[in-house]
Amino acid sequence: MAAFNMGKARIHGTFMNKLFFMIIFGCSSVLAESPTSKTIDQYYAYASSGEWQQALPIIKGLVESDASIPSRWFQYGSCLEELGKHEEAIAAFAKAYQLDPTDFGAQYRIFRNYALAGDVDGFVAFARLEVKKTPQIIERINQREEFQSMTSSETYRAFLKQL
Repeated sequence: MAAFNMGKARIHGTFMNKLFFMIIFGCSSVLAESPTSKTIDQYYAYASSGEWQQALPIIKGLVESDASIPSRWFQYGSCLEELGKHEEAIAAFAKAYQLDPTDFGAQYRIFRNYALAGDVDGFVAFARLEVKKTPQIIERINQREEFQSMTSSETYRAFLKQL
């Protein structure tokens, strides 16, 4: 009987050792950084140092790998904005806003990039859409000095008269 118990102990011990290593190695993959988190860290390193040309392909790749994440679209738009690619930035921020309609930061950045691009027609068209969802947006737009070139235009004033 003692030998049998020892055999069980050895079997049990071997099983426990295998289980221990499976848990340790299994958990280590969970604890290790994923390739995506390393890529995001690399993007943020470039972005925080203003190296937008280097950051662009990284964030573009992240957007392409999973286009359902609004914050990736927002970061992509931010990168494009910094590079002066305002039309592309508008599209990226619009996608972020579409995926998360409560992201008023994306809404603001769409207006901002229309202003930076000097696109009064696009600015007014977006304002026309947004005033239906957020009536107080007109007051906010009118208060922003950075939008003065848009809000002082004939096109914008004509839009206001239609409200």
